[in-house]
Amino acid sequence: MQRLLKRRDFLKVQKGRRVHTGLFSVQALARDDMEPSRIGFTVSKKVFSSAVKRNRIRRRLKEAMRLDAMMTASQGMDFVIVARPDALITPFQRIQSELTRAFARAISPVDPAKRDRAPAPPQQ
Repeated sequence: MQRLLKRRDFLKVQKGRRVHTGLFSVQALARDDMEPSRIGFTVSKKVFSSAVKRNRIRRRLKEAMRLDAMMTASQGMDFVIVARPDALITPFQRIQSELTRAFARAISPVDPAKRDRAPAPPQQ
């Protein structure tokens, strides 16, 4: 898995497809080449004022990405994950399952009759 590091790359991906969940949003954009996927992580200061919290959620998301090979298997794609507040306190297994579902929806072909909607979170 390669990382997106430059602002211009993040801005390009914003124009692509978006999939929203309760924990994060995934933005996806196909590139013209067949290089390995690249991924970027965004955690806003408005959401997490503490740098410690921002870095912690970023580490959790990176680890969930590392453990799931399906998300990194697609080639020629750029992804950006934008974290939401609940991602900090959610159990790690739920983060993994929501990432898997969100990436599957982001990679799948677009059906114009349907809009991307996040499934309702399971009741605890």
